[in-house]
Amino acid sequence: MEPEPLDFDSPEGDPVSWEVEAEPWQDLSERRVTHLASGTKLVQRRVPRAEGRDREYLYDLLENEARIGARLLTRLRRAYPPELPRLIGYSLDEEEPFVLLYDYRGDPVSRYFGALLISEQRTLQASLFRAIRILSACDVVHRRIEPSTVRWDGATVQLTDLSHATLIGSRRPALGEAPYASPAQRSGKGPASTADDLWGAGMVIYRTVTGREIADVPDLSATPALQPLKDVFSGSPPSAQEVLARLRVPDPMQSLAVERDLGLEEGRAAFDRAREARRDPAPAAEEHVTRIQPVAEEEEGRALPGWARWLPLAVLLVLLIVLWVVTR
Repeated sequence: MEPEPLDFDSPEGDPVSWEVEAEPWQDLSERRVTHLASGTKLVQRRVPRAEGRDREYLYDLLENEARIGARLLTRLRRAYPPELPRLIGYSLDEEEPFVLLYDYRGDPVSRYFGALLISEQRTLQASLFRAIRILSACDVVHRRIEPSTVRWDGATVQLTDLSHATLIGSRRPALGEAPYASPAQRSGKGPASTADDLWGAGMVIYRTVTGREIADVPDLSATPALQPLKDVFSGSPPSAQEVLARLRVPDPMQSLAVERDLGLEEGRAAFDRAREARRDPAPAAEEHVTRIQPVAEEEEGRALPGWARWLPLAVLLVLLIVLWVVTR
């Protein structure tokens, strides 16, 4: 593998230029690269030219992954948890835009279906619900928790792919299929909620622990290890914090500080402004001219009629005439 340059912007919006060694693209959209100066392993995710031409929404998904990744860095900058993917930077104005992440840990959880020890089953549950609890504390819903986005290294889960993530309470577009997407998420009704992630996590855990295929809401009664999940598929699911308490695992937010970094916040705001400007710059400028300026002129005309503009001069002229008469 020959070294190659890699130019991108940091999450704060600063330009970065690295020399990397890259593996071949996997499925033309993802590859692993190594930063030569430090040896850091990275994952580069892009929108290939041909795919972007046929499916323009892929650009929005990539931009969303960069934006949510920057938000998590903002909130968790002092102690970033291993359960979440970590953004290094992005380059979104290229013909083939990309995001850059620290390398994934572990393997897709599908590799372990029905093969985990009892102690590992409990650790898997605790780690996945830790990830959801941390996301909820950052007001983020992942919305795509399924075997392809959950990895396991024998000790800790890592969620990947933030491209469909959104903020809690925002509009909930219809997304996903049974069994991993909740009915509310599949229908697109109501606001986005952590309950969507709890549903997906419960399904992933059931599939991994039992090894059995799922067609509908599973029966957990025959599997003692899954009793802490007993109501995650109900109409009133518990919070991730409550599930962790059932697993006798402390709330991770007792030791993780969720903060605001104004520098990163401004970088994220600048990212959003640039994104909107690229989408439709001309109408925005035209709207400002046609809607704001005429209103100002109309108000000015109503506030000061034409005859009123001469009134001060007329009063001054009358005073001068009176003064002239008196002094004669």
